[in-house]
Amino acid sequence: MGVHGLTTYLRENYRAISTTLTLPAKSQDPIPIVVDGWSFIYDLHRNSNLPWVYGGEYDQYSQLAAAVVRAWLNVGLKIYFVFDGALPELKFSTQVYRLGQSFVQPSLLFFRTSPTSRGTARFLNETRIIPPLVYTACIHALKTVKKTTDALEIHFADEEGDPYAVELAGRVGGYVAGNDSDFVVLNTEGYLGYIPLEEMVCEFQEVRRPKAKKKPVHDPSVGRGIIPPDATEQVTLSLTAYKPDALAAHLKIPVTLLPLLGALVGNDFSFQSESNRRYPQSLFFDRKLTLSQRIDRVASTMQTILSPVAPKRKQQKHAVGSVMDLIDRAVNALLLRMPATLGSGEVDAIVDRIVEATLQYAIPRREHDTLELGGLWPTTVCALHEPDACSFLPLISRRVLAEEEAADENHDIQNASVRLRSQYLDAYRHGHLAPKIMDILSSATFWPRLFLENPDFETVGRSIGRPIREWIYSILHDAVGLSEPPEEESEVESAAAEPQQEEEHEDEDELIDVVESDSEDGDDPLAPLKGELHRLHITDEERASTSAASSSSRPSRPSRPPVVTEYLRRGTRVAEEAVTVRPLTELLAAISLPDPDTPSPIPLPLRHTEERLTVLLRALESDVPPVRALPPEQMLPVLAIRWVLRTLDRRAEETQSKAREKERWTKREVTAFLASFDWTASRVSEAPDAVSETEVPTPILDRNVQLMAQALQALESVEHLSQALLLTDALLPSVHLLSSRAFHRYMAESGAFDEAVVPPLMIEAASYGLESTFGEDRLVKPKKVKQGTGIAVPSKNAKVLPGGSGLYHLLADIDVM
Repeated sequence: MGVHGLTTYLRENYRAISTTLTLPAKSQDPIPIVVDGWSFIYDLHRNSNLPWVYGGEYDQYSQLAAAVVRAWLNVGLKIYFVFDGALPELKFSTQVYRLGQSFVQPSLLFFRTSPTSRGTARFLNETRIIPPLVYTACIHALKTVKKTTDALEIHFADEEGDPYAVELAGRVGGYVAGNDSDFVVLNTEGYLGYIPLEEMVCEFQEVRRPKAKKKPVHDPSVGRGIIPPDATEQVTLSLTAYKPDALAAHLKIPVTLLPLLGALVGNDFSFQSESNRRYPQSLFFDRKLTLSQRIDRVASTMQTILSPVAPKRKQQKHAVGSVMDLIDRAVNALLLRMPATLGSGEVDAIVDRIVEATLQYAIPRREHDTLELGGLWPTTVCALHEPDACSFLPLISRRVLAEEEAADENHDIQNASVRLRSQYLDAYRHGHLAPKIMDILSSATFWPRLFLENPDFETVGRSIGRPIREWIYSILHDAVGLSEPPEEESEVESAAAEPQQEEEHEDEDELIDVVESDSEDGDDPLAPLKGELHRLHITDEERASTSAASSSSRPSRPSRPPVVTEYLRRGTRVAEEAVTVRPLTELLAAISLPDPDTPSPIPLPLRHTEERLTVLLRALESDVPPVRALPPEQMLPVLAIRWVLRTLDRRAEETQSKAREKERWTKREVTAFLASFDWTASRVSEAPDAVSETEVPTPILDRNVQLMAQALQALESVEHLSQALLLTDALLPSVHLLSSRAFHRYMAESGAFDEAVVPPLMIEAASYGLESTFGEDRLVKPKKVKQGTGIAVPSKNAKVLPGGSGLYHLLADIDVM
């Protein structure tokens, strides 16, 4: 992630541009460190060696996350976690590419590989997929630790997390820890530098007596990356820090031009396929150049342009007068072909793309007279910015702005909208509103988490998750408002949605890669960002008048239903599908809950908790007494599995096919899923044991993998619905208690379940009124596990056939008549 090749460049030149820090236990002065949340999640899962193929060991993962944070606190760190907000539109192409490479392709390879080969440790390590609910498990672990200390804070960025993290680090005078090279390009006053998590080592320092003759024995299990050793005392933390100033000095360019270097070399904001001739980097660099050589070439080019004693200085017509002039010269100097051989507008398009990629590194400068070092939360809106400078607030203010323009004397509606905006803001800042939901409000998109699932089946993101998400879209649009589709594209999208729905009813399981016509050739890929360039050249008065005109024009335009674009797996690729947002009144009427017929109805998320809970239960077709009687921590898994049962039953009834009948869950499978949660006690406070390599492998069966994919999608979708309704207190998170490997293990065994493993009330609530939705139980043969269906381990009791083996030996035992 970040600037292409910069991570490798830092490693190759670490002696010249890095400093090493060693933090002893119980340091006197706390050192502020801002941790990139998603870098932490990925790095922790990679170092944990936890099995991923079963669906995720969220119970052990939560314990590890808490153990790492406690170890950091013990060595004297003041920790600020920062998690990304909504995904910027410039990163859409990068995100689609990563989803295909990191999720779709490994899943396809898994199901196209023999059970024997795919069960090996090497195969599973090379095709590792991050489990879908690790974010929820990590947030729960951090909140648990936060209850016991003031040295831990959790922040949720307004949008992109990288600039927010660096700005926060500059505000508190600390470092940023992550695995993104953008952190050594971004810079602000007070920022101390970038610490790669991959180069962070937590280990036990054994004290050696002066007269001891033997050297301390090094335990190889100590210091697995950021995971602390079992010993809790005498622990040291080794850090490697890279400062932007040191990198700029090594490259011999001003530190303020590091963002331009990143844009010219290539970053996540300028990503396109290397084979695309419009990709700037394909025109800048020879394919034979390594990534590090590309960085040196860009730096050398910038030196030549800026240096007053450069040999070619006499050939320049005039000095560099602005950043735009520098960008234009750098682009022309880097082009492998002469600019005259390119089209008239191609060079300008390349310059615009570089400008846009550079702008993403911009961090607003703070006023010294308003915020001193360490000053956070100037208002309750944002930890870093004033309300008028916070990019998050407009995402939840569409309804407020529209009603301020349209309302005459009805102040009740305005007050309700302002109060609802405040509650959504508070929910997001406290981690009760997932960043995935913010994508809906920011760009009218949704990116369901992809995981291991059968590529020959319809993706669970559509079959299981979409009906729930349609409720989320309608609730959010009614509460705070979604962005309207562009005027020129609304009719095209609505017309395209109808044939798409008809095709889905034909055969949703068919694996087809359709060659679609490119309808975006005529569109300007930089259209969403032209306003950013224009913003640099207009005055404050013009900006204010433009904003007022745009806001006042919203109510006057004819109302059109918003469209949310979902990015789902379609066959073997990631494709976008448009979903038209239905009116909330229509959905409420479908569950026999008509909207109150009053002049100023109260928005649904502001209504009484019992009424909101009724909406959620009826939307999930689970408004039954046994479900309502469950404690809050047990309700989420039960609602998720009931939704899966309802959905698969509906699909089977619609098609009347044997394949759909086989998709039904059996009652034992439902019980096994509920038993996969640890309902006895929360274990997040205890340090986890090392994963045993001699443990009996749990079989990996295709059906169990698909069942877990359905359950995980339902868990996330139901949780998002509860968050949209502000019902997080009524449905407490329980993902941190889930062990997906336990589900696979239960499915490989036979016998009744102990009541201590799964409460009988949960089984009753999960099956109440759904007896007809269960499939037939399948016979389980625990003594004959098919070879290669689990993680392969060497057999210790392998027997050799007496007298040799082979076909000829078998023939010798046949009696000849």
